[in-house]
Amino acid sequence: MKKEMSLRISLKERVKFYVASCAETLAQAMSACLEEKVSPAQALRILHALVAFTVLVFSYGHAFLSVLFLVWFVLTLVDCKRAGLSGRG
Repeated sequence: MKKEMSLRISLKERVKFYVASCAETLAQAMSACLEEKVSPAQALRILHALVAFTVLVFSYGHAFLSVLFLVWFVLTLVDCKRAGLSGRG
């Protein structure tokens, strides 16, 4: 009788693996565009700032939403600054 071993991973682990592989692909694309090495964590921070900026731009005309999204965008920039993504070479 053969003993078979099946490795099952939970949904949480599969999602983590999927996000990590997407972040790695995004980091490679950003590295090519920026012409310097970008880690997956840095790529996710940059993506977060891009999404916050895009939402801020499209919220134009709604005062409360604009202020709310402006605060979100500033906080993402502060997070990027703390992570060492200052933009100065």
